[in-house]
Parts: sequence; C-alpha cells; structure tokens
Amino acid sequence: MTSETGNSPDHFNRVSELFDDLPYMRPAQATILRDLIVNENASDLLEIGFFHGKSSAYFAAVLEDLGRGHLVTIDLEPARKREPNIEQVLATLNLGHRVTPIYAHRSYTWELAKMIQANPRPQFDFCYFDGGHTWDCTGFGFALVDMLLRPGGWIVFDDLKWTIKEAMKSRTSAPRYWRACSADESATPAVKLVFDTLVPHLGYTDIRMIDQRRWGIARKPLSGTERPTHSNGLLQRIAGFIGGH
Repeated sequence: MTSETGNSPDHFNRVSELFDDLPYMRPAQATILRDLIVNENASDLLEIGFFHGKSSAYFAAVLEDLGRGHLVTIDLEPARKREPNIEQVLATLNLGHRVTPIYAHRSYTWELAKMIQANPRPQFDFCYFDGGHTWDCTGFGFALVDMLLRPGGWIVFDDLKWTIKEAMKSRTSAPRYWRACSADESATPAVKLVFDTLVPHLGYTDIRMIDQRRWGIARKPLSGTERPTHSNGLLQRIAGFIGGH
C-alpha cells in the first residue's frame, strides 16, 4: 500500500523523531497503518490498548497530516500513571485535539458496551486491536468492535503470536486469571485463534497476515447480504443482552 497524500507527513515523522525509544510501535509498522488509513479514506478510528500512547500519536499524526478525523482509544486506568502517559505524549506533539483517551476501570469491553448503547451509536471505519490478548477478552472484544465498525471498515489485530506462557517468562508476577489457565490455553496464541475462527465466521473478507505474521488484517463486509446469516443472529443476541442490562 502506498500513500496517496501529496503533502509531506511532517507530524508523522515528528512522532518518530521525539519518541523513537518509546514502546511499542515501530515506524515501519506505523507506515503500514498510515497507508491503510489513507488508501481506505478512514477518518473515524478506534484503538484498543494504547500503553504510553505512541501508536495513538502515530494515528493522530496521520489524521493531522490529512486534515481530518478523530481517534478514540481505550486502555486501563493504570495507563494514566505511565511516564510519559498518552496525554503528555500528545501534548508534546500538539495532537491532543485529534484523540479521545478513555481509561477503563476494569475492561475495555465495558467501555465498548457503553458505546454500543449510546444514541447515536458511534461508528468507526478502522480499529487497531492491541488489548487483552486472551481468548475471552479478544473474542468478545472483537464481537463488540464489529458492532461499531461501519460496513467496509478494517480491523488490525496485533500480537497474533502472543501466548500467556511466553508472556509469563518475562514477568515477576502475572494476573491471577493467567495463572488459572490450563496448560493448553496458556500455550495457545489466543489472538490468532480469534483471527482464524471468529473473523471469517462473521463474514470478514481480505483476511491476511502482515508484518512477519505478527498482525492480522481483515475487512468487514460492505453490506449485510455479504455476512453469513448465523453471524447476524449472533450479533442480535449480543445487542439484545447489552441493551437489556
């Protein structure tokens, strides 16, 4: 994918210049996402998991260079205490007006539930999914994101190769629900399992792995007629459950 913008991406390059050492997104990855956003004319972006806010800054920079759009990004409350945190990163870059950070009390899934219940319901044409990483968090989170994506919208899953087993090797402590997982669940790349099973189940197209198979990318069907009937029923049940609580 190549950029169709005729302007020099000054804001985009400035993120790399000022925050090159900040984890986690690399400039080459950000370039892939920039080209996707530009080529698909995306303006309303959603991000699950922002950590320090480096990826968010890249998204905001892309939008600023294009002169359009906004990013809604979600992470847990402890992200507020990171040094630097997302608000400090965006303020340094003068990009805070392009981003709405949301700090979730327990899970991003509840924040997505509130969006789904909102009237009018927010609609996005791109989602970068980098949160949770377990089967239940990612699977349910994807079903909720699907309800917020416009037809033809794109989703990019990060960390297809991630496993609880490998993640625990680099941590002195681990969440209790990680330790409660069986050996086979701990060793299974859960994000990839969602990508391989639920994404095609919901009728997504243009499914492929990129960035040395670390990312999975897919496009939501352009119309309801492209989506399998069994997935329509699934979404209706989820919407009914959330709407009744």
